[in-house]
Amino acid sequence: QKRDLLEALKKEASKITYLDFALAKRCLAEEFKFVPENLSRAWIEEIMNYFAENLFELMRKTDEEGEIEEEKLEELMERLKREPKNDYEKAFLKISRVVVPYLIFIARKPVHSPRIKFPSSHGIRQLGDKYFCPVKEKQLNPYSFCEFCVCEKLEE
Repeated sequence: QKRDLLEALKKEASKITYLDFALAKRCLAEEFKFVPENLSRAWIEEIMNYFAENLFELMRKTDEEGEIEEEKLEELMERLKREPKNDYEKAFLKISRVVVPYLIFIARKPVHSPRIKFPSSHGIRQLGDKYFCPVKEKQLNPYSFCEFCVCEKLEE
């Protein structure tokens, strides 16, 4: 099953362009418009860099063994099917439809970059092969995928 998902994601990844990344940055800028500019700019850069890093990692991956939770994948993909409001959101969703399932089901990495620091907390921590997030379950916006993320809740 992971092999099938990997091949499907690679096919979609080949359709993502530099323009998609530029438009997706605008989508995030709109999403973070109420966050202080210096913080939002840093977050946007880190999110886009993390997505690009993982997109390239996905494209280089040659094989993947194992099973995936089909129901969880279907639920995630259903959420990602939402209708975009504009070209910026369309580009963000195009990238997310590839990178987010890759992170969750194949790479087993957090949806957020571990390099992002959240206000009033540190950010995602890795202990061994487990990740812990201080804001897990706090994100309620339509782009949040916290319930699918491999991170466990970090009690601070």
